[in-house]
Amino acid sequence: MVFQLLSLIAALCFAGQLAAQETAPAAAATAWKGKPSPTLEEVRRKKFLRIGVKTDFRPYNSINEQGVVSGFESDLAELIAERLGMRLKKVNTTTENRFQKLVMGDVDILLATVADTAERRGMALAVEPGYNETSVNALFPPGAKIDKWEQVRHDTLCAVQGSYFNKPMGERYLLNLQTYKTVRDAHLALRDGQCSGFMYSTGALDNTRHLPQWAGYTMPLPNALVTPMAVFLTREEQGSELDIAIGDLLAELHRSGWMLEANNKWGIKSTDWLTQQKALWSGKDENGRLNCVRGKNGAWSAACRTAEYVSSEEVTGLQALGLRLKENFGIDLNFVYDPYDRTQFLRGLLYSMLLIASGIAISLTLGIAAATTVDGRNGWRHRALRVLMAYGRLTPPLIMMYLIFFGIGGWTTREFGIKLPAFAVATFCSGFYTAGLIMRAFLEAADHMRRMQPDFVLRLHNIKQTEQFSGLPIKQALINLTKQTMLASAIAIPELLSASSLLIAEKGNIFLTMTALVITFYLTTTLWAKIIHHFEAVLLRPAVHP
Repeated sequence: MVFQLLSLIAALCFAGQLAAQETAPAAAATAWKGKPSPTLEEVRRKKFLRIGVKTDFRPYNSINEQGVVSGFESDLAELIAERLGMRLKKVNTTTENRFQKLVMGDVDILLATVADTAERRGMALAVEPGYNETSVNALFPPGAKIDKWEQVRHDTLCAVQGSYFNKPMGERYLLNLQTYKTVRDAHLALRDGQCSGFMYSTGALDNTRHLPQWAGYTMPLPNALVTPMAVFLTREEQGSELDIAIGDLLAELHRSGWMLEANNKWGIKSTDWLTQQKALWSGKDENGRLNCVRGKNGAWSAACRTAEYVSSEEVTGLQALGLRLKENFGIDLNFVYDPYDRTQFLRGLLYSMLLIASGIAISLTLGIAAATTVDGRNGWRHRALRVLMAYGRLTPPLIMMYLIFFGIGGWTTREFGIKLPAFAVATFCSGFYTAGLIMRAFLEAADHMRRMQPDFVLRLHNIKQTEQFSGLPIKQALINLTKQTMLASAIAIPELLSASSLLIAEKGNIFLTMTALVITFYLTTTLWAKIIHHFEAVLLRPAVHP
């Protein structure tokens, strides 16, 4: 409330300043430098500028053979630093965390192949004009016979978490998307046949398919969702000196043709969009004055700006209510009012519950079977089983998932055309890891029992007798299993954490989404703890102890 009041006072003061300038010559408006910039003041104090870039999006940015980040956006970043008179520090970001780094102050400017969308304007300031355009396409293995997006309807396509086009493309063409954290993981999944194609930015895919290792892969579909890419700042920078300086530079680069030349330099396929932008920003009136100039409030001429985005007046129902809350109070419950985001969140919750239930079933079944098989026996088969279960107990589930899903799964797909289901791999790895802990708990309990009954040997008929020694560690292992489900997103299973991270990456609604995640996770863990406790009370406590 205090911040909103101060913002209102500042806005009134700013409006007063503008009113006082009403009589100033029109030419003075074009020299408007903007209000003081908090970011720029901090940059001047540190004497260097941090620009967030991506390094997995060649030719826009990648790490070259000399270990240096280079590409179209690196060239642009260097020009921005030069315009501001600062040393440049490039900070690596990913599709998933780039807006978090901007909002949290880890970078001063975000220049990381970010499409200018309504959702992203809700979390940060898009500097106008945009510097390039992005569109969507898909890369397919050799032999794919398609030429329309409608032909891949209901197909499973690999995608990258946080990409702006995942939601609209999924809704428009009813795609089944397997989202991975990085481009590298998505590439690996495509090569291993985990999906029929890889949907991503046209420029990046076009560059990929020309690499020797991707010979024969094609992009037969027309480009979709052509969208400008923008430099992003924190929302507090709107109308600031930094906003104006970068916007002026981008406009100059369009006018001079630098954008088109840089596009060609880095082998990016030229588009009509860049040509149109050059004509737009170079256009002049009959008196030889530029058409695209800044007004008295620092904004570009209306005809030169990006169109306005969705507001509460343009929608109805729950979505309209949610947008009014966002516009009036800053409360963005997108995972409640937005049908797509709500489905994503609930889907993540459902997958988490199924993963937990399946993992518990596997871990108990395998753990009990192994414990009752090896106790009191020392044959080579039993020793081998002990070693196998110890491997499961000592190997992190995430490593096991990568080994089975990408390693073994890639081999079975290539050699036999058998694709390992991601859900089954995740539940097995989680259950196998916990089964090793459960087996050990039962065996240690059996050792305790032998202190009282020297001839005790653990078998199914007497396993309840070990409850007083095995119950607590088994419950702890099963409760920890509920947390391990958050690792499943590594192989594109949309569990709860993955769904929340995706919403944050797309909407930037960090606080409310993470709050909802924490509350949901707490309730989920509590529910499973009660279920496990009830299971123990019903099946174990009735046992008669000697």
